[in-house]
Amino acid sequence: MALSVSQLASVTHRLILPKLVDNVFASNPLLFRFREKGIKYGGGRVFTQPLVYAKTDAVGSFEGAEILSTTINDNVTAAEFNYRQYYAHIGITGRDELLNSGKEGIHNLLEAKRQVAEWTLSDTMGTDLQGSNSTGKKIDGLGSILSTSSTYAGIAVADMADWAAKQRTLGVAGTLTLLEMQKAMGVATVGADKPTVIVTRQSVYDKIWSLVQPDQRFVDKKMADAGFQNIVFNGVPILVDSHVPGSDGGSADNYVEFLNEKYLWLGTHSGADWKVVPIPVQKDQDVKMVRILWAGNLLCSNRRMQGFISTVNPSL
Repeated sequence: MALSVSQLASVTHRLILPKLVDNVFASNPLLFRFREKGIKYGGGRVFTQPLVYAKTDAVGSFEGAEILSTTINDNVTAAEFNYRQYYAHIGITGRDELLNSGKEGIHNLLEAKRQVAEWTLSDTMGTDLQGSNSTGKKIDGLGSILSTSSTYAGIAVADMADWAAKQRTLGVAGTLTLLEMQKAMGVATVGADKPTVIVTRQSVYDKIWSLVQPDQRFVDKKMADAGFQNIVFNGVPILVDSHVPGSDGGSADNYVEFLNEKYLWLGTHSGADWKVVPIPVQKDQDVKMVRILWAGNLLCSNRRMQGFISTVNPSL
């Protein structure tokens, strides 16, 4: 069975795209959730998110014919996020095609190559999702969003006091307790608006599990059905993600992230939403290739509603 490049793209498309959520994202809880809750955009030079940064000055009580203030003050600005691009490459040589000839042989070979591409893409994006990438080619990661001082989306904390995430400093260095978890969630909560997911490393998850009473170990069904182990704290699922910063036991440098997905989502360009693109046959090589392309960014419209602890030692 000889494949043309167009046939390769067609087969690859069928093998990869229907399984992206199950295979790529199921190995990374945040990518899974962000993909599920993400928003597609049709274009534009950058993502632009209007923000309110100040109250209206001309507001107050009055009586009768008092002169009312007509002061006009600026209270709206905008955060800007650039598009970031990712790709995964799948190729088959003429020799491989010959040795795996026949319908099942070609499909099995492409399936193996797909799995490698999925794992690599998942790991790369999962790592970058946690990075401090406010510039350059990578996703603007949580390392930039979960900061009390860094400039993010073109806005400095000094210019907008609430443009900073909420950090909880542990009362006893390195020691995580349920009370500390509650306080960390509290600083990222306004009224009934609270974090919607908590993410940490396995060692910290194990520590939290040991602290939670047996009758509190309820599981978030949707995440469990997707293959993720989780427990629930104050109605919020706690997920394990190996990409979360930390050195595990013995070090007080492990993170617990309290994320509010109402203000945090994955923006994807509709024209590059895991799009399979064939690569023309090379005149000097017996190789057929396709690429999977993605373009977008991790967007946050309110850093103040994101919280974190960065100094947990799960051995304590």
